[in-house]
Amino acid sequence: MDETVSTLPNAVVGSTPGMLRLINSRAILDELFRGDGSHTVSELSRTVGLSRPTVEAALGDLVEEGWVTEAEAIATPNKAGRRAKRFRADAAAGSVLGVDLGLHGIVGLRSDLRGNQLARVEEVYTDLASAEQAWESVQDVVRRLVDGTDPSKLLAATFGVPAVVDRSGEIDYTVAVPQWVERRVPGRIGDLFPDSATFFDNDAKLAATAESMWGRFRGVRDGLSLVMGRQIGAAFIVDGSLARGARGAAGETGGLAETGWPGAPARLEARIPSGSDVESVMAAAGHGDAEAVAVVRALAEDVAPGVVQLIATIDPEVVVVGGEVLPAADAFCAALTEVVTPQLRHPVEIVPSTVGRDAVARGALARSLTHVRTSHMGLG
Repeated sequence: MDETVSTLPNAVVGSTPGMLRLINSRAILDELFRGDGSHTVSELSRTVGLSRPTVEAALGDLVEEGWVTEAEAIATPNKAGRRAKRFRADAAAGSVLGVDLGLHGIVGLRSDLRGNQLARVEEVYTDLASAEQAWESVQDVVRRLVDGTDPSKLLAATFGVPAVVDRSGEIDYTVAVPQWVERRVPGRIGDLFPDSATFFDNDAKLAATAESMWGRFRGVRDGLSLVMGRQIGAAFIVDGSLARGARGAAGETGGLAETGWPGAPARLEARIPSGSDVESVMAAAGHGDAEAVAVVRALAEDVAPGVVQLIATIDPEVVVVGGEVLPAADAFCAALTEVVTPQLRHPVEIVPSTVGRDAVARGALARSLTHVRTSHMGLG
């Protein structure tokens, strides 16, 4: 009797022996990628609920495809005889990139197919609004990330950008870096990866994605993610899912004068003491320096009107703050809470991101890994 365990979307049911074998192999591949360990045929048979012959056939297919490899057998004390073969998912079968391409810097990550970080490159700039500067910088970061690797094993790359990205992955518009679109920077970036899938997504939405997978949004049904600093953005988690909107513009309130957001970055920079910069002021505020804390509090007061409007719109369980303010996030969150709470019917917790400064890049990694799972591995 044919056995079928489906992990494909919408519970796809196969009707031919070949389709049944494919569905069963995907179930086993999904199980192997759930953990880091190796498994015997018997263990997989029990876990997935398939017969030994079915599991053995599926493993043979997966080894041939390159997603699974035979692992070293584990010694069993006091047991004689041949050791059972063990199998594990081969996370080194490919790699993916996640890049935070911001107005003032780039953070690039490369990981294996489990999301384990293999390389990290960070560059900080005064201003990357120039299309040519951005293009040169991206090329440099990508070269360093993939240096010494097999190009054929790079399966996907995702770039977080300060722009509205629609559902098809096209940049709809950007106020922060219009030159990038005018000078075809996204298309040129795509040309860097002729054999890999390349994606673009909004930076705040990718930060929220990372927060959902690894941070404060785990288990949260409704949340508001804020990116604060010289770049300001927001993203929503609504009913457990990232909200994009009809044209990818959900949360894009930064251009509305009523929010206080359009002029907040310039006012922030104007408050930075001569001879200092935003990074050092945020670090100083994180260590309790009174003048630096005053700068952070002023930023919180500037952006508070927009934050109140967003909180009132989605009624989040928690507000998570990331971006350039992260080193001073405790001071910023306290100041923001103090300003917005009197204007709310129900207080809401405002907390620092636990994913850290790599949140956008890690969210981009997650987007790349999702593509590999669905398009390369055939997993749901």
